[in-house]
Amino acid sequence: MYLCRNLSLDYNFLMITRRILRIKVMQALYAFFQSGSERVDIAEKNLLKNINAIYDLYIYQISYLLEIVDFARENIENSKNKYFPTQEETNPNTRFVDNYLIRILESNPDYIRKRDALKINWADQKDMIRRNYLQIRETDFFTDYLKFPETTDEMDMNVLEAIIDRFITDNEELQQYFEEMNVFWADDFDIACFMLAKTIKQFKHTNDTINFLPKLFGNGSESDEKEENKFISDLFCKTIIHRAEFDDMIESKVDNWEIDRIALMDSLLLKMAITEFVDFSTIPTKVTINEYIDISKMYSTPKSKIFINGLLDKILFDLMEKKKIKKTGRGLIG
Repeated sequence: MYLCRNLSLDYNFLMITRRILRIKVMQALYAFFQSGSERVDIAEKNLLKNINAIYDLYIYQISYLLEIVDFARENIENSKNKYFPTQEETNPNTRFVDNYLIRILESNPDYIRKRDALKINWADQKDMIRRNYLQIRETDFFTDYLKFPETTDEMDMNVLEAIIDRFITDNEELQQYFEEMNVFWADDFDIACFMLAKTIKQFKHTNDTINFLPKLFGNGSESDEKEENKFISDLFCKTIIHRAEFDDMIESKVDNWEIDRIALMDSLLLKMAITEFVDFSTIPTKVTINEYIDISKMYSTPKSKIFINGLLDKILFDLMEKKKIKKTGRGLIG
């Protein structure tokens, strides 16, 4: 689904943005309604578990990048130890394996602790790692990187970003490998790629030799985690609880249409938006409308954005007339 590229995320944003969370809730709601299950509690628990598992995928992707570097080191050492090494093999270019951002990642205590907890082992994927390294070595961006007389922090960052983009984000074999580990990681693959690229960018802009890995929610504090988990749970559960009421509300605003004629995805997005109107006092209504219009562009029909925009305007006006919209703090903006 390529969430990172579609979402046009900025490096100054959180690791997991509210838009990503809305999309994950939308996907969970779609699965819940399609399954016909009545166990909201189990579905909610699985949703939170799957979102938090994105961080594991992120750690795996860091590990894969470092595994490619390890293979490069082994390749250099093996070439040196040949019976008749060439001059280039005797005095190899080590710029890639000495990349300062790689050194920071490899020695990062957060990464090491999480990698060990996950017991990550790439022994069964040596062929894929070898292929990727050999492909990287043939690219123009990599050969140009090695040619410069001296490297800079910017060059070190750029070469890693190019590798992430072309040999991790666009690596179908790697995606399939992760999907076999966790079926939900097929949808989360690009989110983790974004997190990896963000980490490289963040480490480049600090002078600290040891950096904490970015957290999944905000600055990683307990309050941030609780706030985001509450947002996820409330949006998911309240959309389900009030679905019949919201169906009536939607149907009353659609001329000559019955609710079952509205595309399921459009119906879901409308219900989620109404939930935010009514139950999330700190989220401005304008933010809610813009978010669900943008999500509809990615996940629904070409005409959905116009349909959703028009309908939400009508519903919002009606709710405000009935004084059912109560916004506070940040929710008053716009």
